[in-house]
Amino acid sequence: MRAEAEKRLKKIKQFSRVLRRVCQGLMVLMALVFLISVVASLVGRGVTVRAFNVAVPLSSLSFPQRLVIVTLLALAIGVLLKGLYHLQRLFGNYASGDIFTTETVGQIRQLGITALLWAGANVAWVAVTHTLMRAPSPRSFQLHLDSVAIGLIVIVISWFMEMAAEMHEENELTI
Repeated sequence: MRAEAEKRLKKIKQFSRVLRRVCQGLMVLMALVFLISVVASLVGRGVTVRAFNVAVPLSSLSFPQRLVIVTLLALAIGVLLKGLYHLQRLFGNYASGDIFTTETVGQIRQLGITALLWAGANVAWVAVTHTLMRAPSPRSFQLHLDSVAIGLIVIVISWFMEMAAEMHEENELTI
């Protein structure tokens, strides 16, 4: 490997180590946010939970309805944790110097799947919260199709990258 490429790889490894730690810290933070949200949702008075541009005042909800809200929060935060998990794995691969491998491509594909799951969590939140609040059906609601588009694009790109990585790995084995 040329000296210039070695320098770039060293920078990628160093930066990836930092980003991996950032993702791990954010995972811990999200777990704490979830625990605080659970306690506030089940015990708190006058608490309003806001997600996906929909606010839910919990004071008007019964305990079983609050449990449904906690389940939805778990779903949304679980999707965020999944994304952070795959990012930290991706940066871990980069920190090890595994830049263009099928394992790395697999993590990128999982990020695309996470974007699709985020769109699903959005729809679930809007549908269930409007049902729980017994609000009239909204004339419109905001569906983040950008998450669907990004997810599909990332999955397609990861498919191309996987084929290229397999070809690269096959060429590495050829004498």
